Amino acid sequence: MPTYGMGDAIREMRIRLGYTQEELSYGICTPGTLSRIENGRAVISKRVFEALCSRIPELHHVWIACDTKTEMQRSKLCKQILHCLEFRRLEEAKDKMRRYSMLKDEKNPFCMQFMYYTWGVYQAIRKEREEDVLPLLQKALQITMPDYKERLVRQKKPSVLTYDEVYILSNMGIAQMKQQNNMKKADFLLEYLENYFDKRELETSESMKACPMILGNRAWLFECQGRFEEAVKYCESGMEICRFTGRYTVLPYLLCVKARCFTASGSLKMAENCRRQAKAILDVTEEYRGYGCFEEFYEAREPIYVTF
Repeated sequence: MPTYGMGDAIREMRIRLGYTQEELSYGICTPGTLSRIENGRAVISKRVFEALCSRIPELHHVWIACDTKTEMQRSKLCKQILHCLEFRRLEEAKDKMRRYSMLKDEKNPFCMQFMYYTWGVYQAIRKEREEDVLPLLQKALQITMPDYKERLVRQKKPSVLTYDEVYILSNMGIAQMKQQNNMKKADFLLEYLENYFDKRELETSESMKACPMILGNRAWLFECQGRFEEAVKYCESGMEICRFTGRYTVLPYLLCVKARCFTASGSLKMAENCRRQAKAILDVTEEYRGYGCFEEFYEAREPIYVTF
């Protein structure tokens, strides 16, 4: 495809989504570089193209790139690592993360970000060196958002985020709550993400995957605070998205939070119904997210660390 065609596609999609050049290029390249790419005066590199795709997923159909063997191995490992973390197969996850580290490209910021992010999640789930979890997640986020603290606070319109940045921020909120017992900071980060999805016109399949996680973690936070009615409402919103999209990874978490909130507020029949539904979903695969049985999973009261 000619260079001018690629630039036209990027500019058209950027404008359609309402992004400025500064928003789209932040952490990827300079606005000037993006302007030259859009105007056909510069050839876009594969690294920059893939980074832009993380903010505009629709771009993937514009350019089909041939991956090297190492890139294909890294891509496969990324999916396997997230899957292992989701189902708490921690030894397997650790082995694959070490293999990913051996294949890392230190010049690729998204490669390094994924490595720091998943090590942080691994330590959070394992409850190993928990004091390192938040610094690891912050280090991961600062690779593409070096001034994230100022950007999160000062902008009325949320910054354009990649989905990895969304997951990192969600996990940072969890870490703020679990390690520092800082509910205010945790709620700020999760509320920021909720507002981000409300205000931005995002690619549907990806946003519908992330939204239940964000809603579920806010529900978990409200449960921890004893705000049971609010937690139930958030669970119901997340469950509606799960039913609409047919994605049920997050659903057992939402049902368990809802059941515990109903129990705390005395609605025992409704609580038991939610518990039964959650157990039925997990019984299908006999995968209790790394716990020995459903009761252990239920009583763990864990937030949602990753989704895929």
